[in-house]
Amino acid sequence: MRITRPNARGLQRVSGLLTCAGFSLLELSAVVFIVTILVSLLCAALNHTKSKALRITCLDNMKELQAAWWLYTVDNAEAIPLNQRAPAPADPRIVQRRTSTNSWVAGNPVQDITTEYLTRGTLYEYLGSVSTFRCPMDYSTVRRKADVLRTRSYAMSTYLGGDPEISPMPKYKWTELSRPDNVFVFIEEHESSLWDSSFLVLPGVPRGRISAASSAAWASTPADRHAQGCNISFADGHIEYWRWYAPKEPTAPSHLASTGKDVRDITRLQSCVP
Repeated sequence: MRITRPNARGLQRVSGLLTCAGFSLLELSAVVFIVTILVSLLCAALNHTKSKALRITCLDNMKELQAAWWLYTVDNAEAIPLNQRAPAPADPRIVQRRTSTNSWVAGNPVQDITTEYLTRGTLYEYLGSVSTFRCPMDYSTVRRKADVLRTRSYAMSTYLGGDPEISPMPKYKWTELSRPDNVFVFIEEHESSLWDSSFLVLPGVPRGRISAASSAAWASTPADRHAQGCNISFADGHIEYWRWYAPKEPTAPSHLASTGKDVRDITRLQSCVP
């Protein structure tokens, strides 16, 4: 058979046979590189979308908690749900303090292996679901049980229904809140923080005394699992996402602010206590 166009594009004559021109190693490498970049971009986009969806779920949880908090005040003559600790255990081997059973929630998520204590809290009847108490991005586990996820990710401001010995004195009535839009109620607490039901923000240093930076410290530490931020609810019902200026990691024993940016985070939260 006669080939009339032996130099046709895409064909070569090798030992009397016609073959298709192949790719060079350089061309294959370029294709593999491009595909790798595209896959990396796709995975990053999917991870970002997943993280955003989980953050929205966490925000929805906080909305439900805040709504339950509000309904409780309506049903109880404007009394704020209690947020108090149980008496110190008699056994000195038990280090963790638990929350009293007449508070918004009971128990301590650091050591609770079931959701029983969640259902004992005064807000559970308004929620009806234990899943509301945990952020879906909270992968922390119970102490000495690495296969058991903690039951709760959120804490309530100590200054709302907290222990009476706290200074300044906590508020126990809705009418005591002069600016509910600027009073935080629930916050995501860091898994390495000192856990009970309350989130304590130490008072700011008065002007004219020692510098704020030298004394600013976290008594309780907020979470930063949502792109270095967390969700916070306020007494008027609205929810905000706060991105922290500095990453959060409790440092025992002082919990002093690690950087100037950390001080800014502390003072920002101090401005939202009653």
